[in-house]
Amino acid sequence: MSDVFFLAEFAAGAPVHSAQELASGAAELARPAGGSAVGLAYGEGATDGAAGLGSWGAARVLVLGEGKAPAITYAAALASAVRDGGVALLAPATPNGRDLAAAAVGLLGVPAFGPARAVRFEDGRLRAEASTLQGAWVTVSEPTDGASAPAVILLLAGTFTPQAGSGEAAVEPVDADGGPLAEAHIVESHAEGKAAVNLEEAQVIVAGGRGVGSEQGFAQLQELAGALGGAVGASRAAADAGWVPYQLQIGQTGKVVKPALYLAAGISGAIQHRVGMQTAENVVAINKDPDAPIGEFADLFVVGDLFAIVPKLTDEIRRRKGA
Repeated sequence: MSDVFFLAEFAAGAPVHSAQELASGAAELARPAGGSAVGLAYGEGATDGAAGLGSWGAARVLVLGEGKAPAITYAAALASAVRDGGVALLAPATPNGRDLAAAAVGLLGVPAFGPARAVRFEDGRLRAEASTLQGAWVTVSEPTDGASAPAVILLLAGTFTPQAGSGEAAVEPVDADGGPLAEAHIVESHAEGKAAVNLEEAQVIVAGGRGVGSEQGFAQLQELAGALGGAVGASRAAADAGWVPYQLQIGQTGKVVKPALYLAAGISGAIQHRVGMQTAENVVAINKDPDAPIGEFADLFVVGDLFAIVPKLTDEIRRRKGA
């Protein structure tokens, strides 16, 4: 079969952004091979909302389970759904996506790749592209012949662009062979701050590093991000200093983002940080050090004092918006 499966998490009755993204990506991958995108829906509202994934590219949706249970409890249903067909299972590189992807690999004995920044078919073969060695190398991998179940590919946020359309997907439930893999329940949950929640989906990110100097310094970046309609991020140095929560950290040990605009203020651009933002479409850097590594890959490198530049930039953006 040439179908491409994708994980589709639901929350509060609607598919999360990664589900929309992977639905369009799976459809894009499957189309040239004559297959279709098949969703694997789970979570709160999955049953009622599954058909709506058709507007993002899914032809069929298999419902793994409904409710607020931890994602790992749907692993047995996932294995049952993909055991006998498909060429790939796309999973988002999120905590829930990683849990289910790992369980699928363990239950089915299939290869896994990623976190990948691109996936494609070349000469009829599935290939996944990922950064390794802190971004110093790019590897392209493919599964060997003879696999009976689809390869699992973890994908970074922003790998595909959601393409909204119309139509509904055919929906059917999945019966798990042997029951749930794990018995688990959520004992506590709480909402993160808006900036942290939207960081991986933001099209504009204003990020600060050691050069911002303090928690108060990040207040200026928040003002700029607000004027641009974006979110605030940070380097590990800023998070380690306690100036921002770790949920805002971008880099090798933080989040991986792919915005249309990444504005870095007071960030040197070490390779560990670059891993988390190198796929941004446009990079603007502000740094008083003309030899900062970030200048080597920034599209626009402004050498100067961020505390003088950022407030003026914020005021100018607001002025032009109000004009």
